[in-house]
Amino acid sequence: MKRSNCQVMRMFDFIVVGSGAGGATIAKELAGYGKRVLIIEGGRSVPAGQASKTYRIISSGVEVWQTICLGGTTMVSMGNAVRGPDGLLHEYYSEAERELGTTLVPESHMGKGTRALLLVSKDWKVMPKAIDFAKCRSCGMCPLGCPQNAKWDASKYIRRAEISGAQVLTETRVRRVVISRGRAIGVETAEGREFRASTVVLSAGAVETPRILMRSGVQDVGAGLYVDTFITVGGLLEGVGLNRELNMALFIKRDGYLLSPHYSSFLVPYLSSKGIRARPEDILGIMVKIADEPTGFVEGGRVIKGLSNRDVDLLERGRREAEEILISAGVNPETIVSTYPRGAHPGGTCVPLVKDLSPILESLYVCDASIIPGPLGIPPILTIIAMSKKLAALLTGRA
Repeated sequence: MKRSNCQVMRMFDFIVVGSGAGGATIAKELAGYGKRVLIIEGGRSVPAGQASKTYRIISSGVEVWQTICLGGTTMVSMGNAVRGPDGLLHEYYSEAERELGTTLVPESHMGKGTRALLLVSKDWKVMPKAIDFAKCRSCGMCPLGCPQNAKWDASKYIRRAEISGAQVLTETRVRRVVISRGRAIGVETAEGREFRASTVVLSAGAVETPRILMRSGVQDVGAGLYVDTFITVGGLLEGVGLNRELNMALFIKRDGYLLSPHYSSFLVPYLSSKGIRARPEDILGIMVKIADEPTGFVEGGRVIKGLSNRDVDLLERGRREAEEILISAGVNPETIVSTYPRGAHPGGTCVPLVKDLSPILESLYVCDASIIPGPLGIPPILTIIAMSKKLAALLTGRA
């Protein structure tokens, strides 16, 4: 069901394509400043607890996981709120952290599995998260969508944008930006409808944003893809219960990779393939997330992202360290397995076109992970929000 019935050719001040961390932030900021804003989202609106039903898995060598819905992949994030490269974003990071209620995970929300890992290494740091811990039940459901609505996600900014007068159109795919005499004047949807605006902001993500630009006749996009490739290393520790607690409450940052407590349901069949009968509540796991090289690319009909020799080496280094920590925590070394590589943070595919949030064409901007030089190797949501706040300030003359 469509969220709104916008009239064809209606004039807006801004059209924002995409409703994830970037699009939702920009729309909220612009609408709050009195601008007429239309948000166009290709997916549907779903309750937070049902966001996993909108997963899209892209086969690309390294699998890329996304959710296509209002709020985007923020709906299934772990709530991690880690600062990326500071640059000129410091004040915007601080503003975002205040709005999101970012706080370190309290001890009360660290379960048995997290505590078992915490005891065996002094290198762990507590993860900052955008979670209301008064509501959080540490149920382990973050990557499926928070059933308690305790975690920040971009739909919260969308609602604030609507309160300020923004209109939202869901289940509508933007085919191209309409360009006239070198400037963007609106967008055309896959259904052939046109919407006009003084300015267009593309925030459809590092896979779809370059595709929209390609269909609009813009060149030099699609290369430089990174996805923050990760694996989960895990094994058996009876009754540890990591599957039913808040994951990624801790992290260790190394040169090129990050470690964090993480339960993956994929570990069960991996153990079964070794002839080991495993219950989810008996598995202790650690995510190894690497800053993979930006060697992938996006085309009209496919995404290609493999592992470089450096990526393989980083994954192996992280896997070995994770295995050592797990064994020290009491995991049976004969049961330790690793999942296949996946990625959930695609970025970098429009970097050459944008410098310091400059427009690609007159009145055409991009603001999502596609313009973040990378890889980051850390959760990017807070960086995208801070960057989007800065762009909104530039567009309204406040920066």
